[in-house]
Amino acid sequence: MAIKPLCDKCKKELNEFGGILLSPPDREDKVRKYHLCVKCYNEIAISLG
Repeated sequence: MAIKPLCDKCKKELNEFGGILLSPPDREDKVRKYHLCVKCYNEIAISLG
């Protein structure tokens, strides 16, 4: 069975490769990984300039 991650922003299933957003490390040096669909990735990228 294939893994079908959900976009952490819009909560829809990823049907194609999108992007991954990594958080800054916390005090314990742990980093969160967020999966993004292409649409949400593009929205974030545009907002960053």
